[in-house]
Amino acid sequence: MMKTDSTRLYAAFKAKDVRFDGRFFVGISSTGIYCRPVCRARQPKEENCTFFSTAAQAEQAGYRPCLLCRPELAPGSSITDATAVLVHKATRMLEENCGNGQSIEELAGKLGCTDRHLRRVFTAEYHVSPVQYLQTCRLLLAKNLLTDTDLSVLDVAMSAGFGSLRRFNDLFKNHYHLSPTALRKK
Repeated sequence: MMKTDSTRLYAAFKAKDVRFDGRFFVGISSTGIYCRPVCRARQPKEENCTFFSTAAQAEQAGYRPCLLCRPELAPGSSITDATAVLVHKATRMLEENCGNGQSIEELAGKLGCTDRHLRRVFTAEYHVSPVQYLQTCRLLLAKNLLTDTDLSVLDVAMSAGFGSLRRFNDLFKNHYHLSPTALRKK
């Protein structure tokens, strides 16, 4: 890593900021261990620190895990976080592709799981189904397009990923209690 990156990472390590937990790991040459950025052990000197993006890289470089902060428990690296990681990947993909008409089955296939499993973990994490989440994403996209562009209502419906104008109008009225054209007039 470049010197400026090391300086920034050391500052984050020194601050013990939980926002950086699991985002990088610190190998300490004077002890031969690697830690999470939130480790409460005595602060090492900056010249004794090497920064890694994963725990596996730190171990490959010859460091052993810290017994205080237990790097295997860092957010995103534990096997117990697998469902949360899956759900967060699914939400990102739903938000990025809400207008292209992708089905939940296709999304599950890209994530390497079944659609049933995806629906189950998604509902457990967010208390809504992936279809409801996708509908909300599409409605918000349509709302933005209605207020920020001059596209026709039909073009907005198709751009937002709705299969038909009638379905778009029904969902819009049910969720926002006004028609798409009434929103545009306001």
